[in-house]
Amino acid sequence: MVWLINSAQLDKFRKSQKSLIILDASWHMPDDNRDAKQEFALKHIIDAKFFDIDAFSDHSPEAPHPHMVLRDETVLSEKLGALGIRNDYKIILYDNSKIHTACRAAWMLKLMGHNPQQIYILDGGFSAWELYGGKVEAGEVTTSAKPYKATFQSQYLRTLAEMKANLRHPTEQVIDVRHSVRYMGGPELKLGIRPGHIPGSFSFPYTSLFEKNGLLRPLDKIRQVLTGIGVDLSLPIIATCGSGISSCALDFALDLLEHPHHSVYNGSWNEWGNEKLYINESNLDERPAIKSTDKEL
Repeated sequence: MVWLINSAQLDKFRKSQKSLIILDASWHMPDDNRDAKQEFALKHIIDAKFFDIDAFSDHSPEAPHPHMVLRDETVLSEKLGALGIRNDYKIILYDNSKIHTACRAAWMLKLMGHNPQQIYILDGGFSAWELYGGKVEAGEVTTSAKPYKATFQSQYLRTLAEMKANLRHPTEQVIDVRHSVRYMGGPELKLGIRPGHIPGSFSFPYTSLFEKNGLLRPLDKIRQVLTGIGVDLSLPIIATCGSGISSCALDFALDLLEHPHHSVYNGSWNEWGNEKLYINESNLDERPAIKSTDKEL
């Protein structure tokens, strides 16, 4: 499982641990008009390096959208090694993003084969660190490359083919973390993407995971809300969203809840709702369900 730590614990770690790296995994929606790399250069946690989520994404013409993760283990090994990471390193992730993109980076690192027990996320992100009074610095960060061996872990990811198979013969619950308006058929953000949701999926907006100050809600409250909408935490779960970014926040929460079998549908609604990849969903309301379905938060 991936761990949650607070600012005081991070401060202690960075002073006492040698095989450790701190990564700023900030990423912003295009409409936010924010440059994560530029903001990192202006101010970041002392000794941190920048983890560029886009640099680990598949930008080939075959990818259904820009946030599909790379699968080439050789390329992934080179990129992680260039950041100064070894396979035995503890990795502490944080972000300064309203969509909690450190969770996306944690999921990507699990997918690349880094030991989840060595991955940590700073609760509350950069704002919590500043509130704590932690040291910050500015400027570019030099890095000495390290040897790294990536081993792709496909069990943490679901593909379009797997989602189709699960729709017709359901073995995994699907939880949609988009805003409930989008789940119910409200306007989509991109042209060519139809409204709606995957049949049988639950609605659980990712914002339900966090307090107003950005800290993660208590786990017992998260568990209570999930079970309250009909999710069975003893059964496998697939997290989905618009593009595979915010669904990773649910993946992280499920790690903390010690849920045994959960994954992320990386294509998410940008793929499923793509009009060019239209999926015939007629008569699917009569399919057998794992548990009660289509319940709204």
